[in-house]
This record gives sequence, C-alpha cells and structure tokens, in this order.
Amino acid sequence: MTLIKKVKENKVFQNFSFLTIGNAVSQVLSLVTVLKITAFFTPDDYGLFTFVTTQGLLLLALSELGIKQIIIRAIAREPERTRDLIVNGSILRFLSVTGLTLIYLVYNHFFGTLDAFQVILVGACAMSHAFWNMLEYAFLGHQKMLFPSLLKIAYSILWFTSIFILPQAYFSVNNLIYIFILLNGIQGVGFVFLIKKNNLLIGPTSNFFKSTKTILNESWPYFSVMLVMIPIQSFHNIYLELNSTVDEIGFFNLARRLLAPVQMVLDYALVAAFPSLSALWISDKTKFYKIVSNGFQYFMILGLTLTFIFTLFVKEAVVLLFSDAYLPAVTVTQMQVWFTFLMAVNRTISIIFGAINEEKLLFKLSVINALISIPMLYYGSKFGAYGLSVGYVLSFALMEIYLWIKFKKVLQVKIKNDLILWAITIILFGLSFYISELESITLKIIVSIVILSPIGVFLYQNKPKA
Repeated sequence: MTLIKKVKENKVFQNFSFLTIGNAVSQVLSLVTVLKITAFFTPDDYGLFTFVTTQGLLLLALSELGIKQIIIRAIAREPERTRDLIVNGSILRFLSVTGLTLIYLVYNHFFGTLDAFQVILVGACAMSHAFWNMLEYAFLGHQKMLFPSLLKIAYSILWFTSIFILPQAYFSVNNLIYIFILLNGIQGVGFVFLIKKNNLLIGPTSNFFKSTKTILNESWPYFSVMLVMIPIQSFHNIYLELNSTVDEIGFFNLARRLLAPVQMVLDYALVAAFPSLSALWISDKTKFYKIVSNGFQYFMILGLTLTFIFTLFVKEAVVLLFSDAYLPAVTVTQMQVWFTFLMAVNRTISIIFGAINEEKLLFKLSVINALISIPMLYYGSKFGAYGLSVGYVLSFALMEIYLWIKFKKVLQVKIKNDLILWAITIILFGLSFYISELESITLKIIVSIVILSPIGVFLYQNKPKA
C-alpha cells in the first residue's frame, strides 16, 4: 500500500497517466474515424490522404530545428524563461515552416508526384500543427500534462464528428485535409486560452534574434541528430513513392495508425519522464542513477508485452474492421510493431542522454544509425511496405547491439536484468509470428497467457523494495 501511495503521488506517474488516458480516448476515436475513411476510400485514395498529411508532419519535424528538448528542459529548470522561450520559439517555427514549404515546392517539382496546390496543403498541415505544438511545450516543461490531454480529446471528438457527419458526396482527399487543417487551428486557439488561464507565460520576452541565437546554440546537436534521423524516421513515404506504389503507402500508413496505441503508451511514458529526469540530474544524481538502473526493466517489460500481444491479434482486428483490400497491412503491422519497440528503447536512451546534456554523443550515435539503416530502408522499399518494415527491424536490431553497450559504458550504470530482458525479446519475437498463424483465437489467448505469466512472475520478484 505504501508503494502504491508513492506511485500515485509521483509527478511522472501522474503526467504519464494524464497523457495516456487522454491519448487512449483520442486513439479509439481516431481508429473509428479511420474505419469510416477507409470504407469510402480505396487504398490509393487513402494512400494520397495519408501521404499529404504525413508529409506535413515531416515539414513540422524539420521546422522544430531541435529546439523541443531544449525548451522543455529549460522551462523545467528555469520556469521564469517560459514567455521568452515560447514566444520567440513560435516566431522561429513560423519562419522555418514557411521556408521549408518553399523548399518542398522545388523538390516536388523535380522529384515528387503532388501538384502545386497539394504541396501548399502539405505546408498548411505543418503550420496548423506548429501553431499549437509550441504552446504544448510550456505545459510539458511545467509538468502539467492534464490540459494537453483534455485538448487532444476535444480535438479527436471534433475530428470524429466531422468525418461522420460529412455527406458521402463531399468525401474527397482535399476536403478531409481542409477539415484536418481547420481543427488543428482550433486546437491552437484552445492552447492559447489554457496557457493564459494557467498563467504559464512567466517572465519577460527578450529580443528575438538574441533569444533565438541562444536557443539554437543549445539546440544544434539535437537539430543535427534530427537531420540525420529524418531519413530513417520520416522518409518512409518518400522511399515508397520512389520505389513502390501509392497503395503500398496506404498499407504502410494504415499499419502505423493501427500501432498508434502501442506507440502512444511508450512515447508518453518518455515524455512524462523527461522533465523530471532533467531536473533530477541537477538536484540528485544518486537518485537519477537508481531510477535508470531499476526503471529500464519495467519499461522494457511493458513494451515487450504490448508488442507481443499486438503481433498475435492484429490480423483478427484488420479482418474484422477493414475490407479485404487492406489485408496486406496485416504482415506490415506485425513487423512494424517490433520496430516500434526497438525505437522506443532507442528513444529512452536518447531521453536519458538528453537529460544529462549529452547531445553531441547523440549526434555521433545518430550518424552511425543512419549509415546502417538508410541503405537497408531504401532497398527494402523496393519490396513494398512489408519489405520496408523488415528493413526497419533489421537495421535497428543491428544498431541496438552497439547502442546498448555504449549506453551502459557512458553512464557507468548496470541496467538490472538487461541480458535476461534481451533474451526474452528475441524469444518473443520468434514465437509471436509462429503463434499469430494459429486459427483459434482462444488457443492464441491461452498460449499468450502461458508465455507471459513467467514474465509477470519475474517482474514481481524483481520489484523495487518500498
């Protein structure tokens, strides 16, 4: 009971809970919305819709310029800098999105498949996201995750409602993109209201050029990491556009949509932990090392359990929810979920390195990752969405060996039960594809319980002492 009480009072756990619950509701509504969209769209139309919106997210990621972690960390450590960081950071994001949209217009003219108006829509998707994205950093830095969660639920309800009341005659790729952009703009207005109501914009605003220079001087390692990792994390659509077909883009993006619940839980555990870890590194290094040593095993067990179960039952979900035209997304999703797990481990290590100000090391590791992954991804995309997914898993598995050794060496910390956890990972990876072929759902459930129960016992026996 004492342990449960401590967990409930822990700020990281509270923030993780707010983010997870909010996004769980959002993901359910989003999945139902995808069912509606795919019911009216062919794989080609769905591929085009997701291509435009995800390319907008690609421009959004590039426009960040590596400032996200710097701003969140700075606000967590020095709340009085909030106004300066958010206001000047927002201006910087506006300028960067505008510039990147112009660059994308030039790229698309020579290499892309979109028309000029669709490229403008890509830029508008990025800009509408950037509007509220910067404001969210203030809540994350102040470790107030409840309000962003509520706003995302409201956004998902509006998106869900808009799609379901839209007459079939108006169901087109462009119309859905218009709604997508409009609702993101409304979400931004909601963030403006909440940030003022909670008085989070603390402190004065400095000169834009002076403030921006300070931010960029700190963020360039993150930006360098992002530039190196963008071809790995965000060029999947481009690889498929160059080497495959639009319907394969649709299968790949549908798989990513189905994986959103797993991605959500793993990502928001990290988002919730980063501000606290950053502050803890300054105030109590002993406690920091203890959390890293003991906590990593729980994060990996959580990820492995979600990944294993998802691989087993995703086929039934796709058969139940989508038409036969989308069945190729099953094997794509089963492979991608294991990449999601490996990526989550990598991101955890990145979060920890970021908390201890090891941005330059992150850049070096990213270069190595890129050298391993990009050739494999490009070649894999020649075999469609599944080939690309295999490329992701193989390249990240190879990178994981070096990264894990480097991580323990730099921190000089022993991760509890790490060798056992990696052995379990390999075993579950192999078993999951074999068991997923079983026809009986009941038999799958029984087998999964038999396999996961010893892991639960292992976790219980290694729980931290209260």
